[in-house]
Amino acid sequence: MYIRPMFPIKATAELTGLTPETLRAWERRHGAVVPLRDAAGRRLYDAQMVDRLCYLHRLTGRGHPIRDLAALDDAALERLSGASRDTGYGGLDALPGQMLDAIADYRIDEFDRDLTVAITTLPVAVLVSRVVAPLLREVGVRWADGRLAIAQERLVSSLLRSRLMSVLTQHPGAARPRVLFATLPGEPHELGLLGAGLHAHDAGASVLYLGTGLPADELATVASRLDAAAVAVSSIDPGHAPQALAGMRALDAALEPHVPVWVGGGNARYLAEAVASPRIQAVIDPMSLAELIRRCASARRPLRTRRERTAAG
Repeated sequence: MYIRPMFPIKATAELTGLTPETLRAWERRHGAVVPLRDAAGRRLYDAQMVDRLCYLHRLTGRGHPIRDLAALDDAALERLSGASRDTGYGGLDALPGQMLDAIADYRIDEFDRDLTVAITTLPVAVLVSRVVAPLLREVGVRWADGRLAIAQERLVSSLLRSRLMSVLTQHPGAARPRVLFATLPGEPHELGLLGAGLHAHDAGASVLYLGTGLPADELATVASRLDAAAVAVSSIDPGHAPQALAGMRALDAALEPHVPVWVGGGNARYLAEAVASPRIQAVIDPMSLAELIRRCASARRPLRTRRERTAAG
């Protein structure tokens, strides 16, 4: 007798490129996929569910809202996935190369215009995955083969930082959960952190971007004084991993007990496992930020209510 294979949530996350948090959120909030349960109540996914989740992951990455996709059957998702390859934001594939061609010729206004149009017209997920991330990869390739000078690389970084920061500061959102974004000493790379900040802003957080190289004790002080709901840090360079580990341990020791730490970048899993603190979580899929921010907002509502009662009394 044939027994169809079943996958637990961790294996399903690996197969689809999603996180367990995203899988649970899509199930609970949208009914996108409703898994089976074993005798102990653990989620189980079959191969058809895994295929459906792969389609959903690709389509949300192209800017389609999960709330719209969840109601579609598998055949509709397959058709939409094929159509999106041809027509959904199709002009974006050539945009990063065109922008860098403009930088190579010092046509700064043209680069800035294209970037501004992309920021103002694209969903954040599409902006990051189809414009910012490919642009950064192409910068690395062109710098390595000599087609891009150091000054031109720095122009790209400066313009990106300026424009992306303008998005984060548009709506401070005092009622939103406040999340601090920074890197620890020795980590100069910030564009990935800015991209994560955009995802967090889009998911409903009030993002306070503190930049690079902030000492752990100062970051903890800011988090305490501003009543931060969470702290997000990034560590990319493998050669910097030992220094980053020392910084993460110092941050874990300095922060107030209730403040979670989300770490992204190439060293994220290593740092989270090495520090082994319940508060520290590696964030590999930026889409999982939405669920983390929702949890922060839910956890902090009673605290605000008590403060309001105290102020009123």
